[in-house]
Amino acid sequence: MPRRLLAAIAVSALLAFLLSLVPSARWKQTDIPTFQASRPIDLSERNALDLFTTVPTHYNIKRIKWENPSVYVDLAVKPEEKVELSRVYLDFYSLTRELFAVTANVKHVYFRLLEEKDVPKESRLLVAIESSDANQAAFGKPPEEIPDVDTYVRGAFPVRIDPYFYERISP
Repeated sequence: MPRRLLAAIAVSALLAFLLSLVPSARWKQTDIPTFQASRPIDLSERNALDLFTTVPTHYNIKRIKWENPSVYVDLAVKPEEKVELSRVYLDFYSLTRELFAVTANVKHVYFRLLEEKDVPKESRLLVAIESSDANQAAFGKPPEEIPDVDTYVRGAFPVRIDPYFYERISP
């Protein structure tokens, strides 16, 4: 009995060693999400918040407004908070790409970054970017595959940057 157990352990170890030598590059497959939407969803006031919780942003989302067929997204920062323009562009690209990929009824995305003061309660526009479904082809690649998201967004979309952004917020 011990001889058979020892032989089985030796054969198992040899087999495991031989399998570890086989190159694994041929076996790799792309991951397919289990809960992937089979068809685009119709965005509404009921499901808008659910969609925005799936995409992380660098800055806090202050407001989401749905006016068929337009989506207005406001991100907010405090006056003492440092803001990097490259992160703003990345947030815009990621959110808008997700909106156009997952929904069927979004035609325009208006994206704004606001500076909010608590006392007195006021907001100031820092950056505004607009996209429409005519630009939908510009969102073909994931942001990780674009070498310079800043240049890409500035070249493909209308971007408005308030001069105050450069004076007060940007490092």
